Amino acid sequence: MSVWACLFGKVAAGRVDERAAQDLRRWVSEKEAEFGQRYSQAEALRKAAAEIADAAAITAARKADMAARSLSAQIDVLGRLGQYEAAVKGLRDTAGDWGFGSKAPAALSADHKSLLWPAVRAMLARDPHEIDAGLNVHYLARELRAQAHGAFADQIEALRPKMFGLKDERVKELDLLGALFGRADASAEARIAADAWDKVAEQLRQQFNDAGGTIPLRKTWRLPNPTLDRVKVASTPLEQWLSDMRAMNARDDVLDFTTGKPLSDDEFDRVMRQIHASAISGWNDGAPTAAPRGMTMLANSRSQARVLSFKDDAAWVEFAQRYGEHDSPFAAMMDHVAGMADDIALMRLFGPNPESVRRFIGDLFTREAGRLTRTAPDGATPQEIAALVARNDRAASSAATGRSRFDALWDHTTGKADIPVNTEMARTMGNVRSVLVASQMGSAIISSLTDPMLAAMTARFNGLPAMSVISRAIGMAADGTSEIKAAQMGLVADTLAHSLQGHDRYMGEVIRSGVAGKLASAVIRASGLRRWTGLLRNAFGMEAMAQAANYRGLAHDALPDNYRAGLDRYGIGAAEWDVLRSVAPHEAEPGAALLRPADLREAGYGELADRFSRYLNTEMDYAVIEGDPLTRSMLYGQNQPGTVMGEARRAVGMYKSFPVTFILLHFARATARGWDGSRINHSAIAFSAMWAMGLVALQAKQIANGKDPQSMDPSTGNGLRTYGAAMLQGGGLGIFGDFFGSDQTRYGNTFAATLAGPVAGLGEAVVGDWLIKNLQLSAKGEQTHFAGDALYTAARYLPGSSLWYGRLAFQRGVVDQLALMIDDRAPARFARVEQEAQKSFGQKFWWRPGQTQPSRAPDLGVSP
Repeated sequence: MSVWACLFGKVAAGRVDERAAQDLRRWVSEKEAEFGQRYSQAEALRKAAAEIADAAAITAARKADMAARSLSAQIDVLGRLGQYEAAVKGLRDTAGDWGFGSKAPAALSADHKSLLWPAVRAMLARDPHEIDAGLNVHYLARELRAQAHGAFADQIEALRPKMFGLKDERVKELDLLGALFGRADASAEARIAADAWDKVAEQLRQQFNDAGGTIPLRKTWRLPNPTLDRVKVASTPLEQWLSDMRAMNARDDVLDFTTGKPLSDDEFDRVMRQIHASAISGWNDGAPTAAPRGMTMLANSRSQARVLSFKDDAAWVEFAQRYGEHDSPFAAMMDHVAGMADDIALMRLFGPNPESVRRFIGDLFTREAGRLTRTAPDGATPQEIAALVARNDRAASSAATGRSRFDALWDHTTGKADIPVNTEMARTMGNVRSVLVASQMGSAIISSLTDPMLAAMTARFNGLPAMSVISRAIGMAADGTSEIKAAQMGLVADTLAHSLQGHDRYMGEVIRSGVAGKLASAVIRASGLRRWTGLLRNAFGMEAMAQAANYRGLAHDALPDNYRAGLDRYGIGAAEWDVLRSVAPHEAEPGAALLRPADLREAGYGELADRFSRYLNTEMDYAVIEGDPLTRSMLYGQNQPGTVMGEARRAVGMYKSFPVTFILLHFARATARGWDGSRINHSAIAFSAMWAMGLVALQAKQIANGKDPQSMDPSTGNGLRTYGAAMLQGGGLGIFGDFFGSDQTRYGNTFAATLAGPVAGLGEAVVGDWLIKNLQLSAKGEQTHFAGDALYTAARYLPGSSLWYGRLAFQRGVVDQLALMIDDRAPARFARVEQEAQKSFGQKFWWRPGQTQPSRAPDLGVSP
């Protein structure tokens, strides 16, 4: 029997994969042809066999290494689970501060509660109960991005889009692209930027391989290619695609990664066909972008991402424009940094094949209900058995719920949940949400007046000087280069890099490229919200690094209690503190020492650097709220964009990311040690402070809308409603505060539409208030108001119309005046608006509706 007959007999028996057998046969045939040109057939077969044997040995060694790493990752998972369970049980056995309850988190205090979900959640995103002190994927990826951003900070500042993100630095980008491809006419600045990028990209490649990856070193690799646009590729005939690939690529540099030699013509065409087919199907088995996780072992995926090698910068741009989602070299670089950071973090925590570890954890969930089940002792009464049945039902429910939450969080942490199923549906609905952001979020910075108080309270909880954080933020606001300096100090520069993988603070999801996406981002930037957020976050992070440098002279037991407790939460105990304080801090300016994660890493303490970075980044999220994978997994589940349920949940969850994250962070922190007096006292102070700042934000909104401040007399109904609305405002739920005195929000939506989200509000305004209402009037033979209602609706959804510094002038000087021209109801409508304000909150207008200029200044002496 021939070798091939034997092999394919095993294929037929199901013992060998058919695709693998076909690949092996093709490989042998190619080797026979290659060597047969130089040797006799017998010698050619021997040479082919020897090379295949060498490759097989390498492959076998690689598989053994991957198996060992995956097994080690599973053991690490079990170790973290055991530590978590032991810690919770210890807290359950510790009495609360006031003689009742325990120190266990309220959500985990009962013994039927499964601890598997909280433990694996801590490995992926964060631990709201502050029990697990180890690393997690989300914050490790942020630290890896911060390292890359710091090394590329000057170039990020030069290349990032200007004019609120609307103006791309196209000339500089193309100059850099030319420098990367070795063009002699590239500027000196571009060559410096190209060298900096080469170092960043190589550092990421080495980190990826250190984590178990297999990206080969290619000196001719310059930058990643833009993500393929499925529709563009699908619309191109296969022969045209093949012709373009032959013309655009440097043929001698399109390699067989197994042998390191150029692909033959037939093999080149086969690979290009595979890329074409996989791009259309949405699975990039060998495409020039990273394969979606789950199709291949993550450790092997990014070697496939370097298949294409364009012959020059013009070919790169031509390919990007013809087949890519964008043609921006800067965007491609920043997406590469973000994607590599995510993959490296995932492999460091879950091994080279994270999907296998995911299945392993899934099996643990399958067995969890059985592990938690208790059996009644002999002689148990019927009542005891019934109570145990109820307890075991709750345990099974806890395990099942944990499994679904784990799957959702995994998909959001790894990015799978952001991959569209129906691209066109996802793009359309994403554009709708982006337009809503552009039209509604221009005044969101007023709601963010509560941020400084939250940052101060978080600083206080961590033993940092609260007012120093605020004063540092004020100082940084006067420095136009402060964000770049913060990036150079090791703080992630996502707001500058503007990666497509970044999630908007209020929208709660990716703001994608395209005109609508750029408008949404531009409005948020023009309002000052992005810079405001960045300043406060950076100020907190810089102050934390400054305090670490200031306390270097103190032993661990001499540190302030709150500061020491803050470090302990992240696994920086006495031994780690002694190492940390032995490292010389960085002095960017005399007398302004900062102890950075980079300083620890350069001193050889990489693991401690990661722990310290996690401390900084996690507490920055407490100080200035931003959505994270845990919040998104709760809001959207496993539903991807481009599905009916995925788009529906994104529509309902829009703008709810901020308040949900606030609750998950600060409410969980308050109860993380059960009946802990110090935490409850801190939370009470923080709640009061946020309530007070919510009142400031609420009154600032009234003035921005042309009204006098609301009554603050608690003896009146108007005053009580004000305090109730301020309480919601302080927690990020300001829009629901509108319902304290009205059946509609400031945007004119009902309570049901507000709960359903801004997309439902858009539908209510356009379909209900404008179209259907006027069609009903027409059917009854009554006067319609198509023009006037269309004006009000269009004004509400005009991008940029909500910018806080121009909103009122636009409303009074443009919208109201047009309404007076085309809508005979306008005077009555204006009068009704004033009556409603007087009725609900006892307010008057300092700039009355319909007037082209204010009649007086706002009455700041709040009257009952």
